[in-house]
Amino acid sequence: MLNTINIIGFVQAVFGILVFLTKRPKHLSFTLLAVWMAVISIHLGASLLPFRVVDYFKPGIFPISFLSGPLLYLYISSLTVENFKLKPQHLIHLLPLLLVAIHRSIIPVVDIASSSDLSENPNFVYNKIYYSLIMVSALLYWVLGWQLLIKHRKNIPLYFSNYSGKNSLNWLLFVLSLFLVVFIASFISFFINNILGLGIVSYTKTATNMTIFTFIMVYFGINQSAIYSKKKPMLVPHYPHTPAEEPDFKPANTSLTQDQVESLSAMVTNYLIENRPYRNPEYNLQMMADDLQISRHKLSHIINSGQQKNFYKFINQFRVAEVKLMLTDPSYHHYSVLGIAMECGFNAKTSFNRIFKEETGLTPTEYKLALDKETKARKPSFG
Repeated sequence: MLNTINIIGFVQAVFGILVFLTKRPKHLSFTLLAVWMAVISIHLGASLLPFRVVDYFKPGIFPISFLSGPLLYLYISSLTVENFKLKPQHLIHLLPLLLVAIHRSIIPVVDIASSSDLSENPNFVYNKIYYSLIMVSALLYWVLGWQLLIKHRKNIPLYFSNYSGKNSLNWLLFVLSLFLVVFIASFISFFINNILGLGIVSYTKTATNMTIFTFIMVYFGINQSAIYSKKKPMLVPHYPHTPAEEPDFKPANTSLTQDQVESLSAMVTNYLIENRPYRNPEYNLQMMADDLQISRHKLSHIINSGQQKNFYKFINQFRVAEVKLMLTDPSYHHYSVLGIAMECGFNAKTSFNRIFKEETGLTPTEYKLALDKETKARKPSFG
């Protein structure tokens, strides 16, 4: 049974490598996933060999266990940190792997399944140290990954005009929780059993954990594209703006004057009214900055200070106004309220209902009924 699970997990991991290496458009996140799948395939593939790896390669495959945490952290970074790139300083994440590999190559390697009694097997102390380090490493990277995700989710309203499955990364929160249970709990269970020798019942096998985790990462990873994309899928004409039309800026590291903020805020509002770019559900702060030829940092300051709103609320205010306008337009009477909302740039019924009520004090249905009642009341009576 265990061999079957190993084979299934190995095949899944190899499939994942091929998928992520060939996926287009290319992105660092796919490369990191391909490397992660390679690490898992080595683990599972080694268990299928008719010999022990340490008999031919003294460090064995154990040191690459130290890559799970760093790969998780770097993958999350590649999605949540804009313009994230691998740099020479990231090589520090390989240090535990290298130190353990070097150490295992110069000492007598002790099988993890051997006796943990140090009086009869003194070299087993190294295994205790290795597994202690790997638990600390996994927990540390889990915390770092969780912090990145929470920070990213707090920043969504500052950059995006809609929450979506792509930018909210709900699935990755689930993966982090799974990582905590599947790997960290498994390491702790193994540590208590094989290192401390306390003999508790292990809830699952490592091969089973890796197989489940591989399936989930391949499934979700295929569907997750880059969040901070440089593409500009604008559906509206370019706003006729030149640098000469905007007030002189102070240097980027100082604040704009109140007059500058008010003038630029009015310019942004006119741009939105005239071009209606918010009808694109993928509209974001970078698209607006590109159209207005203003740095994103300054534009964010203009919106936050001039409108007293973040980008998300600011754009959805215009979407709600557009919905209200279209509800009174006879040419859209054959549309449902939700259909009109989608035309105006909303991407989900739940968020539309919530935002509409925040802006108007009524649900879309209540607003539509009140509008219909008002329209009937205005019709002349011939009775």
